[in-house]
Amino acid sequence: MGLFSGSGVLPSLKGVATNVINLQSGQVQLISPAGWYMVNTGLYTTVQQYDPITGIWRNVGNGDHQGGVRYIYSDGVNYRLANQTGAVVGALLTAAGSGYTSAPTVSAGTTGSIWKAVVGGAVSTTVTVTNGGSNYTYPPIVQFAAPPAGGVQATGYATLSGSAVSSVTVTNQGAGYASAPTIVFINDPREGVNGVTQGYNAAATCVLTGAGTVTALLCLDHGQGGQTSVPSISFAGGGGSGATATAIMNWSITAYAAGTAGAGLSGSIAQITAEDAFPTTAAAYTNTYTQSGLVKTRNANIKAPISSGGITATGAVIYDGGVYTSSPTPVVIPTASVVTTAPVVTFTMGGQSDVNYLTQV
Repeated sequence: MGLFSGSGVLPSLKGVATNVINLQSGQVQLISPAGWYMVNTGLYTTVQQYDPITGIWRNVGNGDHQGGVRYIYSDGVNYRLANQTGAVVGALLTAAGSGYTSAPTVSAGTTGSIWKAVVGGAVSTTVTVTNGGSNYTYPPIVQFAAPPAGGVQATGYATLSGSAVSSVTVTNQGAGYASAPTIVFINDPREGVNGVTQGYNAAATCVLTGAGTVTALLCLDHGQGGQTSVPSISFAGGGGSGATATAIMNWSITAYAAGTAGAGLSGSIAQITAEDAFPTTAAAYTNTYTQSGLVKTRNANIKAPISSGGITATGAVIYDGGVYTSSPTPVVIPTASVVTTAPVVTFTMGGQSDVNYLTQV
C-alpha cells in the first residue's frame, strides 16, 4: 500500500479528478482504478462486490448504511459504491408456480430493473447424515458445493449429539443445481489444539427438489432510483404458471404528513421513527441469502414540531430517513405522556442523495 504520512505531507488524488462522490437515488460508481482505498460512505450508500455465482451485487462487510470508514482493495471492476435507496433490489418469492420448462421472463413495472428467474434445482430441507463421525467437540462447518453460474448457493449448519454429527439444518435451499451438490464437513479450527479432540469422518447427502417451479428470483440490476411505490412483479412464458413475488425495496423516508395531528402533546418537538414491515408472507423456498438478507434496515430519526398540542409537518427536520424494505409502521414518541388523541402520520417513501469520500491510498 502506498500510504502517505509525515508532517505536511498531503494525500494525493493519484490522477482522480475528485475524492468526493455524490450519488443520487439509484446511482452506482465503480471503485476504480484497481488499488487500496479508504472509503467513507454516507448514510445511504454501501460498498458492494459482484457475486460471480448469482450474478447480483452484494453488500460488503456488515452491509449497513451507517456511514463510517473502511479500507478495501478493489480490482477496479467488481467493487462499487451503490446508493440503492429508492430502488427495487430483490423479491420475496411467495409462490413457486408449476409446469415451468424454462426460465420465465420477469418484469417489475416501469423501474427498468433487470431480473433472472431460476427454475428447479433447490436442495431439499431434509439432509441425510450417512455417517455422524467421531470425536467432534465443536460442530463442523457445512459446505454445499456451488451451483453453476446463475444459480444460488445452498447453505446449512451441523448439530452434534455427543461427539457425532446428528443433523444438518438447511438455511438456504439454493437454486439452479443440475445435480445434488456434495456436502463437505470442515473442522472448527479450535479442534486438535490445546488438548481438544479432533473430529473426523462425518458425511451426509442431499437430494434436489423444485422441478418445474421457480426456485429463485434475482435482481441483476436495480434499474431506476426514485421509486415511490412498490412495483408489481410479473412472470411471462417459460411454459408454466402460478409464480408470484413481492418486490423488496431499498427505501428511505423523504417526507411525512400528519393525517391526524393528535392532541395533548406538550413541548415543542416530538420524535418520529418507524419500524420496518417486511412482507410477512412465507417464502416459497428458504433462501434468505437472496431475499430478506439483501437489505440491512435502519430506523429513521425525524424531529416533528408540535403546534397547539398536535404534530405538524411544517418545519420538520429529517436527520435520518432510515432504510426500509417496505412501507414502515410509524412510531411517534411524544415529549410527555399527556396525549389525549394519538397522532397519525403517513410517510412518503423514496430515495436520498448521498455524499461519499473515496481516497486511493
